[in-house]
Amino acid sequence: MIRKIDVGSVFGTAQRTSYEYMKLLNEKHNGNFKTLVVDDKDGLHSLPFANHGSKVVMYEPNEIYINGGIIDDEIITPISNRKYYKENIDKIEIRNKNFYESNIEEKYDFVYCYRSLHENHNKKIPMKRKMRKLLSSVKDDGYIYIFYHMAKNESDISNFSKNQYFRKGEMQSYFDPRIWEIITIIENDHNTNHNGHPYHKKNHEHRIGHIFARKKNNRLVHKYFYEITLL
Repeated sequence: MIRKIDVGSVFGTAQRTSYEYMKLLNEKHNGNFKTLVVDDKDGLHSLPFANHGSKVVMYEPNEIYINGGIIDDEIITPISNRKYYKENIDKIEIRNKNFYESNIEEKYDFVYCYRSLHENHNKKIPMKRKMRKLLSSVKDDGYIYIFYHMAKNESDISNFSKNQYFRKGEMQSYFDPRIWEIITIIENDHNTNHNGHPYHKKNHEHRIGHIFARKKNNRLVHKYFYEITLL
């Protein structure tokens, strides 16, 4: 059984780098900022984000992760029973729906997307549509972090659908340099071990990548080009 530690998620603890992003946003906005977390399971990142000062909108289509139950002999604790939720209930909004199919258009200071794009409930949604939805949710001068899965065999479309798995260099192509400043992008050439979890109990491997980027203040960019044109 996966050990429940820290915030009580069956997936373990939030990524360490996520706390660095919270520190960055806290300092930039003096504690007044809002984060979108997509497909966050049982609040793996949403709860610690709220506990570190952010207002959070969390999307998760699987009701069991939110309200509790059993998946593959794993007991899922209802988010409402969790310590960080009780202490930060006024900061967290949970939406039990698929983010990529939502018609709600909102902008956030930070968009956090961790192991979402390849999920089976998203596999019929074209990758371009999912990426467009994510990128359009970032405010000017806001940030986005995406942790994504890559095809182990790029020619194997049947096992590594292009709607779910990125090819080498593909992610960067979505970030127009006129609009985005890529701060970090790393794509592994080797596979990374991943502990078992609900719906995939055995330990397994993935080829992964992650990107952290800032959306430029396009109003200033447009103003600059407008003034140059007038001159």
